[in-house]
Amino acid sequence: MVSYLLTDNRIQEARNLLTDSGLDFDPDFDVFLGVYEHDSLIATGARSKNILKMVAVHPDHRDTGVFAEIINALITDAFRAGYEHTFVFTKPVYVQSFRYLNFSPLAQTDSVAVLEYGHSIKDYLKKWKSEVRPGKNSGLVMNCNPFTNGHRYLVETASACSDNVYLFVVEEDSSLIPFSARLNLVKKGVEDLANVHVIPTGPYAVSRITFPSYFLKDSEKVTSEQLRLDLSIFCEQIAPVFGITRRFAGQEPVCRLTAMYNEAMREILPQYGIEFTEIERKTAGGHIISASAVRRMLLAGEYDKLREMVPEATYKYLTENTGVLISKNATPVLSS
Repeated sequence: MVSYLLTDNRIQEARNLLTDSGLDFDPDFDVFLGVYEHDSLIATGARSKNILKMVAVHPDHRDTGVFAEIINALITDAFRAGYEHTFVFTKPVYVQSFRYLNFSPLAQTDSVAVLEYGHSIKDYLKKWKSEVRPGKNSGLVMNCNPFTNGHRYLVETASACSDNVYLFVVEEDSSLIPFSARLNLVKKGVEDLANVHVIPTGPYAVSRITFPSYFLKDSEKVTSEQLRLDLSIFCEQIAPVFGITRRFAGQEPVCRLTAMYNEAMREILPQYGIEFTEIERKTAGGHIISASAVRRMLLAGEYDKLREMVPEATYKYLTENTGVLISKNATPVLSS
């Protein structure tokens, strides 16, 4: 029978099973479930929003229906919480087990695989297929937290040497500026560039759909594998549909994670026939324009400096919503 693990003792039992299965405990979860037989824990699994994690089955029960029981219970729990689209990160050796339960593979590296249940990336791509245009097409993926003159410069550069530019705006709402506002500011900021098409990423680029660190103990390798998964989805699923043969990004002298992302693109994109172009960052007042600098200026009330770094629409939004933004405590997905 599936039970919620609510006490420290029950959770410790799950931790022991995870350890015996070669997995680490991840404290980031909304619910933790377990399957018991004669008061012994034989399977466990957890959910954090729409991500399933920490799935482990006792070796003596791996050829039974316990695996399906714990996964179905997690899916049902996610559905009750309002999540019709769920993801799971697992070791490649277990991909087939999830496929038997109607999960669809999304991306895979040598160390980890991500699968989805419910809606699929095919649904996402079908939704935006009407935006596809023939020609020499380029792509950008931006968080735009908020949209700055630096972002504008990068988009202009891509626009000038492409027939079409697909600007994917990170949809994950983990930034100071909410997604709806970021998307609107991007659209206003590039509305005069006729060959630029602004598209939300959905959960398929730089989102919180990142695999739990319990698969890979080395944090640097965790980040590397995360980036490889992200780029695998872009190169194998998204770029072919939009005919993207070139991807642009701004240089990153400050944020280590974004710099690693650029390094990964430089290595991986050419393997798929996609050219990677890194553009030198635009400056204002002798300083590199960055979204993080804009946020610092906003919080410090340095509006004169702020005006030099952002388009008018962004400046208007920031100054009209200063109080709300200052009171909001959120961590950006990316610094840009």
